[in-house]
Amino acid sequence: MRKVFSRNLDLTLILIAGYFLLAFIVRIFRSSALEIDETQQALLSQHLLLGYGSQPFLYTWLQHGVNVLVGPSIASLSLLKNGLLFLCCLFFWLTARLLLRDRTLANIATLGVLTMPTVFVMAQRDLTHTVLALFSVALFSYALFMTLKAPNVGGYLLTGLAIGIGAIAKYNFVFVPLAAVVAIAMDKELRQRLFDWRMLLTIGAAVALVLPHCLWVVNHFDIATTQTTREMRDISDSTTLYAVDGSLDLLLAFLKGVALPSAICAALYFRDIKTILRASDQSTRLVGRIILFSMIFVLLMVLAMEITHMRQKWLAVYVLLWPLYLCLKVQAAGLSGERKLKPMLTSTFTLAIGFLGVLLARGLVSPHFERYSLVHIPYDGFAETLRHEGPFKPDYVIAFGGLAGGNLKIQFPDAMVVTTDTDIETIPALWPAGAVILLVDTKDDGESPEDFKDALASLAERVSLPAPTDIRHVNVPYGASGRSHTFYYSLETAQSN
Repeated sequence: MRKVFSRNLDLTLILIAGYFLLAFIVRIFRSSALEIDETQQALLSQHLLLGYGSQPFLYTWLQHGVNVLVGPSIASLSLLKNGLLFLCCLFFWLTARLLLRDRTLANIATLGVLTMPTVFVMAQRDLTHTVLALFSVALFSYALFMTLKAPNVGGYLLTGLAIGIGAIAKYNFVFVPLAAVVAIAMDKELRQRLFDWRMLLTIGAAVALVLPHCLWVVNHFDIATTQTTREMRDISDSTTLYAVDGSLDLLLAFLKGVALPSAICAALYFRDIKTILRASDQSTRLVGRIILFSMIFVLLMVLAMEITHMRQKWLAVYVLLWPLYLCLKVQAAGLSGERKLKPMLTSTFTLAIGFLGVLLARGLVSPHFERYSLVHIPYDGFAETLRHEGPFKPDYVIAFGGLAGGNLKIQFPDAMVVTTDTDIETIPALWPAGAVILLVDTKDDGESPEDFKDALASLAERVSLPAPTDIRHVNVPYGASGRSHTFYYSLETAQSN
């Protein structure tokens, strides 16, 4: 097996592509209901805007494009996510091949991406914008190191495009190119690359992509910043110790992100750990400094903004290069990766495929043990109940919240779904005459509230519709023990004005 992979290293990429294909298939089968981030994309991708609350627009625009091609569905949501993750691994592999003379080490570094919890756990469970940011880091790294190795107009231009893509993918990406500038400036041999006239191409390309969204942020600053700031601060704590709390949380999140790939590398090279730790060359210093200064910038942000809470997924873009850094240290120590590829393949796919099995069991098996979550709410059963009553194709669906709205968009892909989110949606002042409108609400626990008629009346009022008169409810069975989930709804036909 070792000889096979040594002679045809592209087999590793094929296996990685196969893993993401498997992840795509598993997502389709494990649940007909959506996770939180998935519901947001199902809803937001109905609209092409320059900003969506606290997130830039690029991921949602890409999701809109995929939906146009294949239709809104769980398959379209999973296709975009796993496609971007594979492209992330592809450009990471290309970057590794630029810097690592031993091609088996390049494969080991790329497999290391799949051992990062953000990639094989969080992304497969429910991430969107972070996935695009990871791809952006991989693309930027490839463009950067290609340009440093053989500077040309195309390389500088691609680097600028990668920076622009990353900035409109997720805001925290911007620390990565800033850290790269500092890291390059500290290297005497590479410093001249920063003063090359072609840097104007890099800056111009990045600005051209980012400027429209920057103008949107200026005009919607509160919308763009309030939610993220609230998530990063614990208002119940005293702010006198925010620096300590935030710094410790940052350190812990970083250690969580790098612990598993570091442990696997240590297990593969346990006899040479001291040699690897002491080894250093230009590439290890450059990549290490990019990671280090990225984290320093985050720490400065923690201190400046009085942040007390830092999630591991927020640091994913800064630690993506960690497996590459480890393999560069191995190379600097004069060690080979040939005999380590097979155990690396075994450990990587055991972890990655094992967690896909966990997700599949969570969706299909856990209800048999009375363990339920949001992905078990039977929106598909509700939609099927309505269709069973006769031909049913609503023009609009008015849902009380984003969770219900996103799921109902998947069940009624041709309908425009409205949740009265005034920051995103434009609610018609006059509904088209004859339009079939479904108003629907449900509680996450599936219980029927006593005032569901008032709730639907309030919902109708918020979208300038008359109070519904024919309000119905349906109990949809699900699970393995006769449980049911209550939906209450009303079908209306817009009248001429």
